Amino acid sequence: MQAVLDAAEPGDRIVLAPGIYRESVIMRRSGTADAPITIEAECKGTAIITGADIVGGWSETAAGSGEWSAPCDLSHFPDGSRYGTLAGRCEQVFVDGQPLRQVLHADQMKGGCFRYDVGAKRLFIRPHSFTGELRGGKQSIDAGAITGGGVKAVDRDAPENCWQFLVRAFEPKAHTIEVTRRARIFSTEGDHNRAGVAHVVVRGLVLRASGDLPQQAMARFGGSDLLVEDCLFEFGAARGFDARANRSVFRRCVTRLNGQMGFSGYGQDVLMEDCDMLFNNTKHSSFVCFEQGGSKICRAGRWTVRGCRAIGNDGPGIWFDIDNHDVVIERCWCEGNSGPGIMYEISSDAVIRNNVCWKNGYAYRKDHRFDSILNSVGHAEPVYGQGILVQMSRNVRVHNNTCVGNRRCGIELRHHAYQQAGNPGHSTETYRLRANDVFNNLLADNSWDNLMVTPQPRNPAKAGEVLDNRSDYNLFHSSAALLQHEGDLSAYCRWGKTQRAGSQSLEEWRAAEHQDLRSIQWDPLFVNPAAGDFRIEPGSAAAGRGRHVEDLKEDFAGRPRPVKEAPAIGAFEPAPVAELLLRDASVGS
Repeated sequence: MQAVLDAAEPGDRIVLAPGIYRESVIMRRSGTADAPITIEAECKGTAIITGADIVGGWSETAAGSGEWSAPCDLSHFPDGSRYGTLAGRCEQVFVDGQPLRQVLHADQMKGGCFRYDVGAKRLFIRPHSFTGELRGGKQSIDAGAITGGGVKAVDRDAPENCWQFLVRAFEPKAHTIEVTRRARIFSTEGDHNRAGVAHVVVRGLVLRASGDLPQQAMARFGGSDLLVEDCLFEFGAARGFDARANRSVFRRCVTRLNGQMGFSGYGQDVLMEDCDMLFNNTKHSSFVCFEQGGSKICRAGRWTVRGCRAIGNDGPGIWFDIDNHDVVIERCWCEGNSGPGIMYEISSDAVIRNNVCWKNGYAYRKDHRFDSILNSVGHAEPVYGQGILVQMSRNVRVHNNTCVGNRRCGIELRHHAYQQAGNPGHSTETYRLRANDVFNNLLADNSWDNLMVTPQPRNPAKAGEVLDNRSDYNLFHSSAALLQHEGDLSAYCRWGKTQRAGSQSLEEWRAAEHQDLRSIQWDPLFVNPAAGDFRIEPGSAAAGRGRHVEDLKEDFAGRPRPVKEAPAIGAFEPAPVAELLLRDASVGS
């Protein structure tokens, strides 16, 4: 493939036939605005570029042990021990396309694990003791004491017996065993701050399985005027991909099950649209405030992240960190990330609107083919777990979001504690919590607080660190507080504790901070919150109670917002009655 890329001219269309391409390639040629160079799969998702090779020569370490080993020289991978003993390792092993979990010592080996002996240059694997359901014919089994003992003949094809799994000895020759041998496997030459390729389209490819150290990526898109769409990035040892390009678009891409993070971003004028970051940081690396989770974008300007999903990542979902400006994050769904759903820190000038952030801050489990790597361990620092976190930033507008059931706060404006120490490289003049607006947000049943704004630091006292932050036109709700007041809405609205870890009611918050004077505390009447349907009923108190926003054209679902009247509070306008009637009819049937 490399020779074809090296010979490409503007206007060329390089089509990859279905198959597995075991190589690393670099695009060094540029197209033009009128004649881009296109690299695409003949059929989306069928051209797989991988950094893994098939390895044979397996022998059982002891008869019947279930553990197998093979010679394998991976010494060309650099040492990553400074990142942590296990998190810094970059070897990966796959059996029939499914990853094994890496351990470091022989006594840690169990079903579904592998280890690499660096000195002996040898791999050891212990695949799962079963490979799935076995069907066909009759099977003799031990009937057990409860049923009288003895041996019983079971018809494996009978429906009542189809739940059973049978152990079958693992035979390497009957399976495809792959080991990562290459690090970065695809890149476009260049960077966001130096010359590189331009006007290149990458479409429909699958990039899979690399051996990269932390803070490195399986794919790297540098240069300018790139279009990357309908691509899948999975099982990178560290990041799925780096977006280091200017004036570029990433659309309908999925980055999932990567060892450390879904993607990183840099550069100017980038659109990230309808992309998914799913279950990343499978190594559960504890790079707190460093790098983990769904994504991290640094020193970027004029980025728009629209219609994206960040689900089940171990760490933050969508994370902008360090000197970002003029950012828009809108219509995104952030669910079950162990860190904040959306995190915007030590940056400025952003709009965060029309997003849904649900159940962030918890260990989040979603089984996938008997694999435990999707069981997040939860964020290592208890200060995280917000739906939306704005940290040491200024001029951020946070409006018309719906944040429900997050472990710490629905929305938090946080002053960073270590800023007081004058952290090297962090400007004490720039990184302050100033002039942020929080309005039209619907915040319900968040565990610690619905809304929290860090007060001015006192130890040591430092004037001007937290200044001119405003919140209003929000709706707060606590189901537990409503139950506590036995459904008496008048008492609940006056005394229900919904602010600052339950220590203040909305009335007390207003008196203490002179904020949220036009906010309300009421049941939002979600359509079906247990199922994650946070549309609001037509009779919701949130309907028509928000502040008018000139540039707020649509809600999360794409419905038009009122042009001149006040919008609803939260990410959704009221659900049309016709939709609800159809829902009720389908439930009744």
